[in-house]
Amino acid sequence: MNAYLTAGRYGLLAMAKNRLAAVLLVVFIPLWITVAKTVTTPKTFPFRLRATGAWLHAGGDEITMISGSLNAVSLLVGFLMFSTARRTRAFDRRLAAAGYPRIALIAAKLTALLTAAALVSAYATGWMLLFWSPAQPVLLGVAVLVVALVYGAMGTCLALFLPGEVEGLVTIIMVSIIDLAPQNPVAATTADNPLVGLLPSYGSLQTSLAAGYTHQVTLSPLTHSAAWLTALAATSVAAFVHRTRTYASSRLR
Repeated sequence: MNAYLTAGRYGLLAMAKNRLAAVLLVVFIPLWITVAKTVTTPKTFPFRLRATGAWLHAGGDEITMISGSLNAVSLLVGFLMFSTARRTRAFDRRLAAAGYPRIALIAAKLTALLTAAALVSAYATGWMLLFWSPAQPVLLGVAVLVVALVYGAMGTCLALFLPGEVEGLVTIIMVSIIDLAPQNPVAATTADNPLVGLLPSYGSLQTSLAAGYTHQVTLSPLTHSAAWLTALAATSVAAFVHRTRTYASSRLR
């Protein structure tokens, strides 16, 4: 337990020192949501919710705000976890080489991910609620939290393979654009394509739309997100264990 608490404090401290992420949290998310809500047309659009097959009607500004919020959260949490994992990478290897339990280091990273995702998603959901009254605000918050977890796990995973923060940031931005742009039922003609069900944020966007405009608790799309989260987390853990074991072995020779 002491090993976990020590590693957890160090991970949270490294995350808290990321001033760029703090600025983006305070400024970028409110700005993105405000622009999406006030600039986009409020004209009502019909669209089919792929998760249930039901036809819904919603304002273009609200749909864009939901999509933009998920985009902002995914970018911020993904970059924050990438930066944190990269900054602690060398220290983690030294600790593992000194015999520090890997399970404590992995648990500490999970704690950092949960903390970052919970804080950012709650902040973004709160800003959306200032402009809009969804039918199910709690379910909306859950959907935003899930996309934050998926991209946070993605950022942690990328930190094990990419050399610098620029590469990580550009990769996360491009993935987020490719992920969310084709799913917007207002802006994209591909939103009804079956292939969008394979994208990382599919579950969160579908659940967010259901939470906004229906009283039906729609959780089934989040199984897609759970699959992405499991795959990314498993890859991160496997790569982390392999690299720390390799590093520890080389130090012992």
